[in-house]
Amino acid sequence: MYTPQTFAAALTLVIFSMCCWGSWPNFLKAMPKWRLEYFYLDYAIGFLITGVAIGATFGSTTASVPPFFTRLAQAGGTEMLFAVLGGFLWSLGNVLMINSIAIAGLAVAFPVSSVPALVLGVGMAYWTNPIGNPAWLAGSVVVLLAAAVANAQAYKRLTTAAEMNKTKGMLLALASGVMVGIFPPCVSRAISGAHALDSYSVSVYFMLGALAATLVAVPILLARPLVGSAGNLWGYVRGRMAWHVLGLLAGFLWSFGTVFNFVSAGKVGMAISWGVGSGAPMVGALWGIFLWKEFSGAGRNAKVLIGTSLALYASGVAAVALSYTGQ
Repeated sequence: MYTPQTFAAALTLVIFSMCCWGSWPNFLKAMPKWRLEYFYLDYAIGFLITGVAIGATFGSTTASVPPFFTRLAQAGGTEMLFAVLGGFLWSLGNVLMINSIAIAGLAVAFPVSSVPALVLGVGMAYWTNPIGNPAWLAGSVVVLLAAAVANAQAYKRLTTAAEMNKTKGMLLALASGVMVGIFPPCVSRAISGAHALDSYSVSVYFMLGALAATLVAVPILLARPLVGSAGNLWGYVRGRMAWHVLGLLAGFLWSFGTVFNFVSAGKVGMAISWGVGSGAPMVGALWGIFLWKEFSGAGRNAKVLIGTSLALYASGVAAVALSYTGQ
């Protein structure tokens, strides 16, 4: 079972995680004609399959521990429930996130949702598993929040046809951040309890909870969608194979980022791994700016603000990393 033995190795994995978390929505942006709900169903299936595959490979490399599937079967009931609950809450928040992306764009939805997600996630995760210097962590949260505010201000200076949907997109992003920010303490509890789960087992149970939330949320959103008109599950079956593949690939990318974030949390603590991973909005904003040209019509002030936002995100992520060395 692979686990990082040094802080540098764990930090590398967390940065990799950040890049994965900030990049998977590109697959959604690439399919403007495919319903969000159908995409999310493929995405959920993709990340569960990938999580199991990673556990069966990276999670089964050490002869001194039981095989991966044996560890899954022997998981403590309380810890397993915390992991499933964490995945369920995260997935509900993520469903709101993709709707916010559809309305407000990558460069805005990620940073706005990061405000509550960051404060709740880092604070509550540190409370359940206090690893890292609290002063550095608090400072990094302030810097990252300033980055999110700067990004939101940049968005206000855009003039687009979707101006009337600005408030709706931001409200969905904030609600998403609250839901996503609640899950890290659940994972922290699952990997630090009396019968603590290893990082690969907690990832699979987390993804099972996320899939369960998807199966609950998708039919509801098809009947009462936040974006577009109502639909039904038959439309999913009639989708192009390429669209299904892109959804599965999005889940593949997210799953790699999540598993290795949890693997790193065993070394540096959930507060730090989640804090560094919260730099994902910076990655998402870069994709939104350079690939999707979301700020192509912006004035000079908006571009200065978005540049300031990205610099603050980079500084905040660095401060989170330093909180481990400064403990």
